[in-house]
Amino acid sequence: MNPTEPKPLLETMTWPEARRAALANRVVLLPVGAIEQHGPHLPVDVDNRIVTWLCDEAARRRPDLVMSVPPIHYGFNTHNMGFPGTVSVEVEHFVDYVADVCRSFVRQGHRRIVLVNGHGSNAMPCALVARKIVNEHDDALAAAINHWSLARDLAARIRESPVGGMAHACEYETSWYLHLAPDQVCLDKTVTDVLTRRSGQVWVDLMAGDGPVSLIDDWSRISNGSGVEGDPTTATAEKGRLFAEEELKNLLAFCGESLRPCRYRPAATTPPGARTPIPTTTHESAPARQAGVPLVATRLSRPSAPAGPGSLRRETRPAPSRHGRRPRGRI
Repeated sequence: MNPTEPKPLLETMTWPEARRAALANRVVLLPVGAIEQHGPHLPVDVDNRIVTWLCDEAARRRPDLVMSVPPIHYGFNTHNMGFPGTVSVEVEHFVDYVADVCRSFVRQGHRRIVLVNGHGSNAMPCALVARKIVNEHDDALAAAINHWSLARDLAARIRESPVGGMAHACEYETSWYLHLAPDQVCLDKTVTDVLTRRSGQVWVDLMAGDGPVSLIDDWSRISNGSGVEGDPTTATAEKGRLFAEEELKNLLAFCGESLRPCRYRPAATTPPGARTPIPTTTHESAPARQAGVPLVATRLSRPSAPAGPGSLRRETRPAPSRHGRRPRGRI
């Protein structure tokens, strides 16, 4: 590797190199996975292996744009605990932990973070973490992506299984694993296990999307015993390669084109380096009119603790009277 080129992986950097990565405003790719059962034919590390490879490979191809950081190995998995090999973290702990990891990068100067999720039940918690980071910091952006969503158009063209055939340890995930580590896939143990729809409004398929009603039952209770939800018998290594390339292309495109801060700017020019002034508006409130108090000035200002950083509060104060004194009493 050329010593002048930025390193793609955080784990191989020294701290001065990590500082330079932050100063270069490289996008942080944080793989978020799980350790859980994936049927009788796949190892329990499916989710971690896929998203870690995806983030690492993206960083190797564009080290100027992104850097990959060590993954979050464990996720929210209570619904799968009936299958040995599964590890679960309570959702509140998961959100707090992943948010702390992201805050660490923001504190060190990173301003763009993408959580690349590989486990279905981590989707909503990861989206919540991204929202928390954005809401807490004026100058940081965070986004959450379920990696399979980056290949849905492709899947619609090449899939062989019906809706419901790409849900868990299925045509899609088995194809990925055949591409990454074919010697660890037990093809002789693959079984087709597509759950019967319990309602016209409820279904699960990674590529066709879920039904309009969100109902995730306890998988340990409703599974037919295989741990599979879908049809892994239709998986191929070539499909896995196509999925990998499609997701890499779309992930890098998002990081390079879309992950830019969008800020409101007033019409008047602001000197470079100066904070945008907090707007002040003047209006007459109903209580003020009833009390005969002059117009009041309302200013959006930054509150003191315990409100969150960057939040705004509304302060109302009476305007000075003609004699230079503010009227007394509450308004």
